[in-house]
Amino acid sequence: MAQQNLAVKLCGVLQAQSQEEITAREWRLIGQEQDGSQVFTWVSKKNEGEVMNIGAYTNSTKTLTVLHTFDEKLNIIQASVNSTHSLLIYVVKILPKGDDNIKEALYCPYLISLLPDKVSVPEEIEERSNRQIMVQYIYGKSNKYSPGIRNDRFLLFKHLEYIKIYRTPMFLNECDDGTERWGFDGIYPEPETIVKVFSWAQWDCVNQVLFYIHYRQPAQSFAEGEEVKSPSEMTPTLSALQFHVDLPHETVLNIPLSLGPAAGAGSACGSYEDDPLPLRVHDCGLDLHIVCDARGLLAICHHYLYKPLDDSTTSLVLEDSAELKESGVNFAYSITLLHHGCVVHSVVPDLPWNLAKSLRPSYTLYEDNHLLVNIPMLFTHLIDISLHHEPCSHIVIPVEETESGPSLAPLLGWGFHAMVDLNTLDVVTMNVAEKDLVATFKSNTTVENKLAIIHYLIQHEGNLDLAEELVSWLCVNQREALGGLQRVLQEYLVAYTYALTRRSLPASALPLMSMLPFTLHLKFADVKAGEVSVSVSQEKLWNSAAVVLAPRQRVSQFAEDAWTRLWSALAATPRRRLRPPDVLERLRVSLHCYQPEALSRCSTPLSPTANAPLASRRPSFAPQDALPFYELDVCTASKQEHIIAANLRAVSVHVMRERGEAGGAGGAEGGVHALGTRWAAAQVEAARSLCRAASRAAAVPASHQRGFALVDEMDPTHALILFKILEQYYLATESIAFPLPQGFSSFFTYLGYRTLPFYAFVQYVHRNVFELQIDVLKAIITGKDDDDKRVVNNKLRLVQLAGEARGKRALCAWQHRAALQLRARARRRAAQRRPAHARARASPPYARARSVHAQY
Repeated sequence: MAQQNLAVKLCGVLQAQSQEEITAREWRLIGQEQDGSQVFTWVSKKNEGEVMNIGAYTNSTKTLTVLHTFDEKLNIIQASVNSTHSLLIYVVKILPKGDDNIKEALYCPYLISLLPDKVSVPEEIEERSNRQIMVQYIYGKSNKYSPGIRNDRFLLFKHLEYIKIYRTPMFLNECDDGTERWGFDGIYPEPETIVKVFSWAQWDCVNQVLFYIHYRQPAQSFAEGEEVKSPSEMTPTLSALQFHVDLPHETVLNIPLSLGPAAGAGSACGSYEDDPLPLRVHDCGLDLHIVCDARGLLAICHHYLYKPLDDSTTSLVLEDSAELKESGVNFAYSITLLHHGCVVHSVVPDLPWNLAKSLRPSYTLYEDNHLLVNIPMLFTHLIDISLHHEPCSHIVIPVEETESGPSLAPLLGWGFHAMVDLNTLDVVTMNVAEKDLVATFKSNTTVENKLAIIHYLIQHEGNLDLAEELVSWLCVNQREALGGLQRVLQEYLVAYTYALTRRSLPASALPLMSMLPFTLHLKFADVKAGEVSVSVSQEKLWNSAAVVLAPRQRVSQFAEDAWTRLWSALAATPRRRLRPPDVLERLRVSLHCYQPEALSRCSTPLSPTANAPLASRRPSFAPQDALPFYELDVCTASKQEHIIAANLRAVSVHVMRERGEAGGAGGAEGGVHALGTRWAAAQVEAARSLCRAASRAAAVPASHQRGFALVDEMDPTHALILFKILEQYYLATESIAFPLPQGFSSFFTYLGYRTLPFYAFVQYVHRNVFELQIDVLKAIITGKDDDDKRVVNNKLRLVQLAGEARGKRALCAWQHRAALQLRARARRRAAQRRPAHARARASPPYARARSVHAQY
C-alpha cells in the first residue's frame, strides 16, 4: 500500500499559491463531488487570530480554491458545493457542553452564496435537529432552461424523517458596465419531499444515484416452504433513485433485505456515524455500503456481529455486556451480488469482543472484476465478482499484526483503487502485490486459497509467468495430499485455456464463452490464512430480475446505463457450461476403439502443429520455452489428436445445443467453429505450459541433450523425482480430458522404464498409462543392456505387448540372437502358410542351393 498524506500535500499547495508563510492545521475532509474534487476545512492564522477556511481541491489540476472563510471555528461535519463553485451548503454539528443547555448533539444545515458581488451571509436552510442531517448537490449541466438561468438542485437528508430536494435558481444579470454576472437572491421554491421515512441512505456521486432503506409491509407470498410474515411486521426494502439532468428522477430498484432485528426502524444505538465519504445517513446500528459500477455491477455489503446460541440459532449483538467481553463473537459481512443474483456470506468466528467491535471493513472495486474487502488488523479479502462468469473464488491475504485499524473511504480523482483514512487523511492505494500473493500461496494456507490465486493470476491478472512459477514450486513443496496438487494443476489447465480462448476470439463470438468451463471449483470454500479462518458460503436470490426496473418502464426507454445493463444480466437465460467430466465420459468410450496403427492424421479436424493465434506463447526457439523432449510423435496417429478431436466435437455440439434450446438465431456456425478450434488449440498450449512448469520443478538440466538421451544422462534419483512429478501432471490432464504435448507419451514411457522396476512398468503398460510407441519401443529394445538374460526376456515380453505390427518393426531394429531367431521363425511360418506354387516362384532351385551353401 503506497501512502501519502493529504494535509501535508495541501499545505504545500497553499504555500505554492501564496508568497507569504502559510500556517494551516486541523485539516478535515468533509465532502466529495462527481468531478473528482474534495471539500476540506482547515484552520489558519489571520490578523493575529484564527479563522476557519473551507475549500475545494482538484487533484487533476493540483489547485486548491478557498470557497469561504469563517471568523470562528465551527464543527462542520459535511459540505457540498455546486459545479460552478457559486453556492455552498454545509452542516454544523453542535456538541453538548457542560455549561450549556444543549443535552444532545444538534445538526444545523446552512446555505451560503459564494458570488463576489455581495457579502456572503450563511442562511439556515432548516431548523436545527437532533436527527442527523446531511446535504448534497446534484451534478449535471441542464439544457432545459434558457441560457440566462441556472437551476441547481441539492438534497437534504434528515434521518428517520424525510429526504427533500431543493432548487436554487440563479439568474444572469446585466451590469451597468455592460458585463453579465450571475446573481442569487436567496429565494428558492418550496422543496419537494421525495422520500418520507428512511433508516439508511447513501449517495453515489459518480452515478448520481440515491440508495435508501425504508420499511413497508411484506408482500403476500405463495411460495412453498417460505415463511409467512404477519401484516404488522415491517420488512426493510432497499430502493434506488436515479437522478437525471433534464428528466425527473425515477425509482430503478426495489429489493427486500434481511438485516436482522438490530436494523429495525428506529432502533438507533445512541450515536450517529457522520460519514462524508461516501455520504451516508444512518446510526451505528446499521453498517451498510453499496458498490455500484456503470457496467451493471451492484454489490450490497452489510457488516454485523452476532453471537451463536446453544439452541442453534443466532442473536445479533446489540449491547456491550460483560458476558460478551469475556466470550468471543462472530464477525460477519454479507455481500449481495445483485448482478449474479446471489449472496456471499463471510464469517470470522470467535473474535474477542473488543477487537470485533472496533473493526470496520471497507469495500472497493478492484480491477473491474474483484471486490476488495479490507478488514483492518486481520486480512484482505479479494472476492471474484466478475461480470464474465459466476462468482466462485476468493483470496484471503493476512496482513501484518502491527498494522492499525484505519477508517478507509473511496477517493475520486486520485487514481485507481485510491482510498483515504478519514482519521489521519492518509491516501492509501489498495494494491494486491505479487509478493503478497506469493507469500500467501507458499504459506500453510488451504488448497482453496491456492486455487483462487491461480485463477486470479491467469484469468484476471494475465500474469502467466508467475502462475507457472507457483505451480513449479508446488510440485516439489506439497504440504497437502496428492489430490490437492492435482486440483491446482487442473485449475491451471482450465483457467489457462479459458483465458487464451477469450483473448483470441473475435468480438462476435465472445458471448459463446458463457458455455465453456472457466474453473472446476464452482463453490465457495472455507479458507484459513495464517491464524485467521474465514468461512464463506453462497445463497441464491429468488426472482432477482423482478427487483430492477425494466427498460420499457424507464423515463428514457432508449438510454443505456448501469440499470439497463443490470436488468439485461438478470433477465438473460442462464447457459449451462460444458463440464470436462462429460467430455471424459465420451472419450473413455471412444478409447476402446482407438487404434493408432489404423488411423491417419487426416482424421483430426485441427492439426496440433497449426499456428494458433496465441499472443502469450513465447517463440519456439526460446531456451526457456523448450520441453525436455522432442515435440514429435513418431507414429501414424497419436492419442493427442484423438483427444483434440473429441474436445472439438464436444464443444461444437454443446454450444449448438445450448443455442438451440435458448432460441438463438441461425448462422452461428462460424462463431461455433472459431470457438471450438481456438479452445482446442488453447488446450494444447495449456498442457504444454503446465508440462514446462512441471519439468522446471524437477530442475531438468538445461543441456543440449533432450529426449531419451537426457534420461540416460540423469542420475537415477533425479530421474525418479522427474517421473513422480510428470506422473501427477499426467493424472491431472487425463482426469479432465486434456491432450498431452507431442512426444510426451514416448518420453514418459522411457522415463518410467529407466526408473521403475519392470513389474511396475508392465502394470503401467497394461493400464494404458504407458504407450509403447514405435520410437520408445525401439529405444528400449536396442539398448546396450543385452548381457543379462532377464533383460532380454523383459524385452521379448514388451514385444509381445506391443502388438504384431510394432513388434515386427522393433525386432527388425534389434540385432540380437533372440531377435534373429524370432524373425527366422516368423519367415518360416509365413513360408509354410503359402501355397506350393507360390513357394516355388518365391524360391527357385538356384536360390535354395545358394542358401544351403551359405549355411556351410
